[in-house]
Amino acid sequence: MNDFNDDHNCFVCGKKNVAGLQLEFAQNPRSGETEARVAFPVQLQGWRGTVHGGLLATVLDETLIKAAAAAGCKCVTAEITVKFKKPALTGSPLLAAGKVLETRGRIVLAESRICDAQGQVMAQATGKLFKV
Repeated sequence: MNDFNDDHNCFVCGKKNVAGLQLEFAQNPRSGETEARVAFPVQLQGWRGTVHGGLLATVLDETLIKAAAAAGCKCVTAEITVKFKKPALTGSPLLAAGKVLETRGRIVLAESRICDAQGQVMAQATGKLFKV
């Protein structure tokens, strides 16, 4: 069984992963949400100039986990629902943000979203996380 230790090779936030996004998550003191800025390079596109939806979902998932960690819960994702609202463009500055909604025993409910520079939601997710 994996003991879920961080070796800093995560595709989303790992500083040792030269092929990854290397996102830096931090708490926004005004909103209390966990946030990271991201601009997806062209090699992560689906359709020309558009970020692949799977990559948006991956960042939304990591944002759920980082929000739970900021609330003191080490978790893995049990279930995630992603809604794509608008195409996200490669190279554009985006903001991923998330927060914990509720904790029920070993289950954490959280939500995350990715917005453009104008604050329009590109994609959003809700997730059920399991404490490890």
